[in-house]
Amino acid sequence: MEKVSLQKEFVQLIAIQQKLIHSLCSLYFSQSEDRKDMFQEIVLQLWKAYPSFNHQSKVSTWMYRIALNTVFAKLRREKSRPKNEPYSEYAYQISASDNSLELTQATEELYRAIEQLSDVDKAIIMLYLEEHSYEEIAGILNLSRTNVSTRINRIKSKLEKLLKNQLP
Repeated sequence: MEKVSLQKEFVQLIAIQQKLIHSLCSLYFSQSEDRKDMFQEIVLQLWKAYPSFNHQSKVSTWMYRIALNTVFAKLRREKSRPKNEPYSEYAYQISASDNSLELTQATEELYRAIEQLSDVDKAIIMLYLEEHSYEEIAGILNLSRTNVSTRINRIKSKLEKLLKNQLP
């Protein structure tokens, strides 16, 4: 019975937090199939780690940490392989059917600018935009609060410049 209740609890958690996982997948992967694969991989890693989750941190903090580690591991593996995909103007479009989000023009421009950031900076700004506290961001990414604060200020400046450069 305990295993069944653990499974139910986990399925409910994923149902509630799936937007978080979809957001991460959309931010780091431009192709629909890559996003779907990464979503499944993240859920698998969360399931493997769920029995040992001890509720010492918020569930979303724990999920972000595992999801980001899974994404970063995949990106490290991909960097070692040569890429031969040409740039596509559609690479940054996020399908509403994939994650039930409709993006405005401004949001799409922001995503394009965020795409140009380093992997860690993408994670920091995403967490910041989702209104996580500096302490939560620091905990998720194993950084100091001061480092997070400094990086957020630098990221904002960089994004401002990138967005100004996108204007016609």
